[in-house]
Amino acid sequence: MLEILFDFFVDSLLILPFLLKRKRDTRLEWSGIVEEKKARARHFLSKYAYTVVFRTDDGKNKKLRMGKADFDLYREGERYIKKAGSYLPDSSPAR
Repeated sequence: MLEILFDFFVDSLLILPFLLKRKRDTRLEWSGIVEEKKARARHFLSKYAYTVVFRTDDGKNKKLRMGKADFDLYREGERYIKKAGSYLPDSSPAR
């Protein structure tokens, strides 16, 4: 019984940083231009196979992983605005 609790505790320590980063990313607002779209080989543990790299207005790169349907909405060279409360930027380009 103690071994099961210890395994649960260790597993949660490994997963917790990823969950906290995603939660923090949903609270941020930024705008940027799509620099690169990458389709990667799907791994058996990964639920996402597509990555879009945004260059934000302050010069930082943001890599967002998403499914095929969302991946097709973004075009290279277009500007998009991400609002607080959502993980992905709006799918319509900003003007």
